[in-house]
This record gives sequence, C-alpha cells and structure tokens, in this order.
Amino acid sequence: MSKQLKTALILGGVLLVAGVAAGVVILKGEHLFEGGHDEHAGHDHDGSARHVKGDIHSPDADGHDDHDDEDGHDDHGDAHDEDDGDDHGDEADADHVALTAEQRRRIGLKTAVAGSGEIALTRAFPGEVILDPDRTVHVVPRAAGIVREVKKTLGDRVKAGDILAWIESDELAEAKLDFYAKQSEVGCCAVNLPRAKEIFENTHKLLALLKKEPGQKELRKLDGLEMGEYRGKLVTAYAEYRAAKRTYERERSLRRKAISSEKELDEAEATYKKAQAKFVAAKDIARFEVLVAYGEAARAQQVAEFEAVAAEQRLRQKGADSDLVKRLVALVPETASLKPCLCDDPNCRDGEVPSVAKTLGKDARFAWYALRAPSAGIITEKHLTLGEKATDEESVFTITDTSAVWVRFNVYQKDLTSVKPGLAVRVGLGAGAKARTGAISYISPLIDEATRTVPARVVLDNADGSLRPGSYVTVRVDTQAVKAAVVVPRSAVQVLDEKNVVFVQEGDGFEAVRVKLGAGDRERVAVTDGLKPGQRYVTSGGFELKAKIATSGLGAHAGHGH
Repeated sequence: MSKQLKTALILGGVLLVAGVAAGVVILKGEHLFEGGHDEHAGHDHDGSARHVKGDIHSPDADGHDDHDDEDGHDDHGDAHDEDDGDDHGDEADADHVALTAEQRRRIGLKTAVAGSGEIALTRAFPGEVILDPDRTVHVVPRAAGIVREVKKTLGDRVKAGDILAWIESDELAEAKLDFYAKQSEVGCCAVNLPRAKEIFENTHKLLALLKKEPGQKELRKLDGLEMGEYRGKLVTAYAEYRAAKRTYERERSLRRKAISSEKELDEAEATYKKAQAKFVAAKDIARFEVLVAYGEAARAQQVAEFEAVAAEQRLRQKGADSDLVKRLVALVPETASLKPCLCDDPNCRDGEVPSVAKTLGKDARFAWYALRAPSAGIITEKHLTLGEKATDEESVFTITDTSAVWVRFNVYQKDLTSVKPGLAVRVGLGAGAKARTGAISYISPLIDEATRTVPARVVLDNADGSLRPGSYVTVRVDTQAVKAAVVVPRSAVQVLDEKNVVFVQEGDGFEAVRVKLGAGDRERVAVTDGLKPGQRYVTSGGFELKAKIATSGLGAHAGHGH
C-alpha cells in the first residue's frame, strides 16, 4: 500500500471515530448517554455515565465497524481498538449516576421507599381580610359635657383603662352631690336603726318585768336602758294601777268591817279597774309601737342603702371611676353611735359640722371625668376636639382590637358539598408573604341571590399586625383526600428534557426514570406510572443529580474528538 493511500485510510478512520465519539451522547427515548472526557480525547469513561430510561431506543452504540482494518492496523488503529472496548464498557454503566458516600453527603442526598399515601385536594377562593366586628368598640361619653383635654389621637395603641380625654360635665357634678347625700343618709349620724333596736329590746325587758308586778327596787335595775318614751308611759301606768289596786283592796277590807260605805268601795273599784285597763293598754301600745318603730327604722336603713347604691351606679354611669367614688365616700363622716357627727378636719372648731361645699369646692376638677378606653386596641376613628361639647349619644372614639381578624370569602354553590366548617385552609397573602393556616369557622346558611355564593369566614391570629384589613387574599381549602398507590414529595420530581423524572436507586448509582403524575397538593403528588411501590427513590438531592446530567451532557458534546 502506498504511503498516500495509507495516510488517506488513517485520516478517514480518524474522521469516522471522531464522528462516532461526537455521537456518544445519544438520546435513547428519554435516556441520555454521556461519556467522560480527559486528555485522552474523550474515551476515559469513569463509570458515571447517565441514562434516562424511556421507550425510544437509540441506534446500536456498537457502531465502530469502520475502525476494523482487515489489511492490518498501525499504531493508531491498535489504540483505537482499545478505545472501542472502553466505549462498550461505558455503555454498560450508562444507566447510572454513581456517587461516593462523600458526594452523597455533600449534596444532602436522601432516599425513601415508594409507597401509598393520600393527596389532599384543594379549592381556591378569593377572599378579603376584614376586622372582627366583635373586637371593635365605639366609645360614647358617659355624660354630656365640654372637652377639656384630649390625651389620645388617631392611630394610637391603647390598653384597657387608658385615659382618652377629660370632659367637664354638670351632670357629673349633680351625680356626685346626690351620691354624697345618699351616703350621708346611710353613714353620718345613722343612729335610728340601732336606737330603735335598743328601744325594742329594752322595752320588752320592762314588759316582761312588769308581769311580775315588781317593786320600786326591781324597776330601778332597768335604769339607764334606752326605752324612749315608753319607760315613762309604762311605769306611770303601772304605778297608777298599783295605787288603785291598793286603794280598792283597802276599801274592800274596810267595807267588810262596816267602816266605809258601799259608795266608797264602788268608787275605789271603779278607779282600780280603770287604772288596770289603762296599764294593760299601755303595755299593748308599747309592745306594738316599738315593734313598728324598729321595723320602720330597719326598712329606712335598707332604703337609704339601696338609694346610695343606686346613686353610686348613676355616678359611675356619668363617668366616675372607683378612685373618685372612694374620695367622695371619704368625705362622709363615719357612722356614729349616740355621739354627734363632728368635723374630722383638724382645722374645724370643736363641734363644728364639716362643710361639704367647702371641701368639694376646693377641687377645680370637681365636674371633670376621665373618658377611658374600655378595651385594648388601636384608635381607628376620632371625633373629638378640645373645647367642643360632647354628647352622650354619639361615638367620639373607635377602638379596634386587631390581634385577631376575619378572612371573608364566598363559596360557590357547586362547592358546598365539599366545603364544610372545620376544614383546614391556607390563606395566601401574596407578595412573597408566608401563608397562614386556619380552619373555616363559619359558613352562612343562606345563599346570596345575586352572586349565588355563600359567605364564609376564617378567624386568624394577628398578634404581629401583619394582616391588614382590606387586603385581598387567596383561601385554599383542603376539600378531600384521595388515596394513591405511589405518592412522593414534589421535591422528588425533576424536569429533564421537558419530561418529569424521578431518580431511582439502582445498585451503587441512581437512574432517572420518566414518570406520569396524577393528583397532587402543595407538598406531594401521586405517581401513576414509572415508579413502583417498594422502589427506593431520591427525595432530596435530585436537583443536583439533574445538574450533573446537564453539565455532563454539555461536556459530551464538546469532548469526543479523536
């Protein structure tokens, strides 16, 4: 063979080998073969060839017949025959992506065994964040008056009991004076009830003693006991009765001795009976009157206490707080027994009755009251200015507690069979915000005639204030669960050459298997074909495996040039 012919044959073989090398990366259905590259012109295959299984078969990879030279081989041809053998070895390992333990650890590769599971089907509805009307408070002044100070304004966050404004009210001043008067009736010099009780008890002691017709010495034992007018009346009637009785007994004795006349006896008897009747009547009257007086005093005390309580309630309704009530009660002298109520002010002269007008007149804010926040929240409305007259009929502040809000959405009529109270929901806030989870708390029993939808709501915690009323959201409701033979995390599914694949463990490597997907939720998806129960697949690290295939594919196309 001439030197020119041999050169031509060698060049032709090189070109043919280069063409085959360029085609080492072959699509076999959805499977990608890729040889490794090194300085040896692309045939140093390291066993990490990647293969995506599919149903489209590639041509026979053993297509190096053109390299055979029946006439003999030079050094290049011998070297090429050895490369042919390497190509076949690479093709045998092309189904696997082999990784060492360190490589697996570095990419965080995790696997799981394919098995059955449930897929939560969801329905999405547009919704809106609104205020909870039960957490909105309209603050109305307790009593009409002039606004003297304004402490809070729009947007301020307040706690329950915080002072919003100070209002001066004539109604409050009148309520204070009425309360003081009623408290005075109960407290200061309130001796009627204890005195009536003492008279009642002591009078009954005297009545019990008079039944025994005691002498003067025994009667004196009851001296000093409070009986009011009944001591005099009873003792006088008793004395007249005793005197008349003695006169009658003496006249009857004298008559038996014929010393006195019949007329004198009759007169003595008449006087005795008259005194006896008068004494009996005096006892009955005393017994009845002390009982009535005691009962009336008790009822009067109860009425006074009731009126004092009612006056306190009216005072509180006009805006007075507990501190103000205590200060007014402190002005009322303490309950006395039988001693007169004296002034407890050290500046008062002895025996002087305290001047309430002077005491209360010293308070420049006597008619002022604090308008306080009834609950915690944010002031969302304010209708109050300094110096204006506030009435007790209109709201001057609106306080809203935004620590919990409602998400209101409408359920279509066709979805009512699957959307029920208590179902879990995810509320998407948009703009990259983290979704909130909750449950349907209410679905209206009525269908809106215009929209043919049913209002529903979800209550969400909003302690951080990130949910702003008026925002539009998307409510996703988990309507039902569907069972599937094979369910995998969505992170296990990768897209390779525009096809869904799952990496399955095969021996010491991993193989990209095309799969068909079924129903899925936000976290998991059913696999209807391509992955069988019991197969071990990659749950985490599939993206890195796909990246290796992609980068190796680029290298394959750039490498096999002989």
